Amino acid sequence: EAIASQSQSRLESQIEAIASQSQSRLESQIEAIASQSQSRLESQIEAIASQLQSITEAVADTPIVSSSSGFDYTQLHRLLKSGQWKAADQETAKMMLAVAGKTQRGYLGENDIENFPCEDLRIIDGLWVKHSNGLFGFSVQKQIYINCGGKPDGSYPGDTIWYRFADEVGWRVGGSWLSSKDYTFSPGSAKRGHLPFTIRIDNWVYTDMYSSLAHRLVTCSI
Repeated sequence: EAIASQSQSRLESQIEAIASQSQSRLESQIEAIASQSQSRLESQIEAIASQLQSITEAVADTPIVSSSSGFDYTQLHRLLKSGQWKAADQETAKMMLAVAGKTQRGYLGENDIENFPCEDLRIIDGLWVKHSNGLFGFSVQKQIYINCGGKPDGSYPGDTIWYRFADEVGWRVGGSWLSSKDYTFSPGSAKRGHLPFTIRIDNWVYTDMYSSLAHRLVTCSI
C-alpha cells in the first residue's frame, strides 16, 4: 500500500507539473497570438489612416474644374499643372468659344465677351493664376491694363494706352506686334500678363474686345 500510495502521489505530481507547463505554454501562445493580432490591427489602421490622409490632401488640392453650365475644364487644369502653356492657351481659346457658342465662327465678339458667364471666366482665370503663381491670367492682365491707364468701362482707351499695355505684357516688341508663333510660352522668360493670348483674330488682338473683357472682369468681380 505504501508503495502504491507513493506512486500515486508521484503520478499526481507529474500530472500537475505537466498541466501547469501546458497551461503556461498555452497562455504564452495566446498572449503571442494576441500581441501579433494587435500589432497587425494597428498596422492596418495606420495604413488606412495614411490612405485617407492622402485622399483628403489630393481632394483639397483639386480645384473646381467644371461649371454649373456643364463645361469641364479638367483638360485645361492638367495642361496648366504640367506646364504645357502653349497647349493650355489653345485649350483656353477652345473652351471660351464653346462656352460662348462660337466654335464654328472661330472668334469672340464684344457682345460674346459682355455676356460671357462669370463662373466660367472665374474658373479659367483661377486656373491660370494658380498654376503660374500669379504670373498669367485675365485678372493679372486687367490690373496691368488699368495701371497703364485703361478704363474698365468697356471703352477703347486710345492707341497710346493700348500700345503701352501691349508693350508691358510683351505682345509688342520694339513697336512691332508679335505673331502667335513668336509668343513666349515659358514663365521663365515671359513678361507678367503675357498669357493667355486667346482674344485674337488672325493673330491680331481685337482691341475693343479686350476692353470689353476688362469690363467683364470687373462686373464679374474678378
